[in-house]
Amino acid sequence: MSRTTITDEIVNECRRLASIGFSNVMISNALGMTVYTLSRNKQLKQAIQEGKRELAEKVTQTILENIGESQNATFVAKRLNLFNPQINIKKPKDAKEALDNLSIAIKQYADGEINESQLRTIEAVSNSYIKCYEFAEFEERIKRLEDDIEKQKKNRRYGTNDDQET
Repeated sequence: MSRTTITDEIVNECRRLASIGFSNVMISNALGMTVYTLSRNKQLKQAIQEGKRELAEKVTQTILENIGESQNATFVAKRLNLFNPQINIKKPKDAKEALDNLSIAIKQYADGEINESQLRTIEAVSNSYIKCYEFAEFEERIKRLEDDIEKQKKNRRYGTNDDQET
């Protein structure tokens, strides 16, 4: 597949499609690009977020207008999570980035930008990622130690020493 050149027209169309409710898969199909391109390109990701924010505002306004001024409007809006902000965290590549995400979430919670439920979700996901990362790293270290031990056994058996320079 050929490389897609991202133009202002593509970015604007991406935002427009997101604002009318298209999913990422639908947007990628409409624009003739892969979902991977959408998820990796910063301009397109931002356009999708802006479009989804516009859609949420439109939907919220429509619901509140149709429900009228009552406690039901607040209840419906909360149940649909219409007042929850978008949380901007990165997909972690390592344990440090997972910890950074957790730090960002804690700051957003302290500033009142996200609620406790959102913080707990990010915390659980980050902690799971960190544990898996640490486990994989631990396994890799054990494998290297086992390989070193095996190499030393072979060297003793055959009377060679790969650790010495010749």
